[in-house]
Amino acid sequence: MFELTEEQRALQDSIRRFARREVRWQARKLDTAPPGTVDWELLRKSGDLGLLSGRLPPQHQGTMSMLDAVLALEELAHWDSGTATLLAANSQAQAALAHSCNTALKDRVFADLIAAEANGEPVFGAVGLTERHVGSDFLNPLVEDPAPMMMVARRRGGDYVLSGRKAYCAGGNIAKWLCVFATVDGRSLEGLTGFWIPADAQGFHVSAILPTMGLRGCPLVEFYLEGTVVPREHMITAEGEAHTLIQTLSASGRCQAAAIAVGIARGAFELARQHTLNRLQGGGPIIQHQIVQQMLADMASQIEAARLLTHKAAAGQPLAMAACAMAKVFASDTAVKVANDAVQLMGAFGTTLKSGAEKYYRDAKMTQIYEGTNELCRLAIVYPMLRDTGLAPGKD
Repeated sequence: MFELTEEQRALQDSIRRFARREVRWQARKLDTAPPGTVDWELLRKSGDLGLLSGRLPPQHQGTMSMLDAVLALEELAHWDSGTATLLAANSQAQAALAHSCNTALKDRVFADLIAAEANGEPVFGAVGLTERHVGSDFLNPLVEDPAPMMMVARRRGGDYVLSGRKAYCAGGNIAKWLCVFATVDGRSLEGLTGFWIPADAQGFHVSAILPTMGLRGCPLVEFYLEGTVVPREHMITAEGEAHTLIQTLSASGRCQAAAIAVGIARGAFELARQHTLNRLQGGGPIIQHQIVQQMLADMASQIEAARLLTHKAAAGQPLAMAACAMAKVFASDTAVKVANDAVQLMGAFGTTLKSGAEKYYRDAKMTQIYEGTNELCRLAIVYPMLRDTGLAPGKD
């Protein structure tokens, strides 16, 4: 069931070579650069491999399935999960527009994107969904009285006027356009609606670029809209019908997050394994000690299990929310466990910046938080069980 095709193996090998040759050497620079920094040359080279537009619909020159995408993201995250997360966030923005019924808008935006990429000018999108006090409410079917959303859209003639703030927007400072979710004429989630907004729209402001503990190659920003006029032609959902789109984005986002977590775990494991071969103690390398061998065996087994679970989720047509949540929870927990064990195996050296292990640990922890905390994801896993027995309250 999980045998890769020749084309997928070729893709995997190609991205692996690219990541080792290009991403590897930029990882530490991006990790220590000022918040908000990206490497545009690296992103242009990523575009040459189809990593910026690969997840577009086939009719818009997209070439990658979700399984192809997770193969690529694991290879990238092996060396720098921040870069992988930035590319995944861009894919999420494209998916939000791709699932829209607004054919004219997506035809125009995707055509412009492909043309710019051909000229070596990568175009990024971003998703504005989460707010400081609103996030998990969107995705938890067991929540009957979610927190009010602060981003509001008010009708004005045939247009909408958006005002409010969004938080934790990945890549929002470099995006040329954003898919923003707001409630129409009130703050009830029943009015939740999606809008496409160019970053040069009047009233759009990036208010903060947030320093983060990990995934620093992916800028995380807060922004606000102040009386931004959005024409009806830029709606990506009908009024009050964004919930289904958000659920779809959640499934794909968690699947991609799982792949990134697998890449982090693999990078930490390989770093620790090499250390145990080189570190001498008691007359030989420490890998000769059974306790070290047992730790490495557990790490390798957990990584393989996480990878298989992620591939199974990615192969779903369509993606299943519970399967993607399982993959995200297991893979991110594995990444944290493996990174922690890598630091432990490397001892005092593992705690230093020079080792590289501490970066994997910081990055791994982030994967338990974003795209829905693991606690929330576990609720998504159990919800179908409650629903099937008639015990589940809340919305479907």
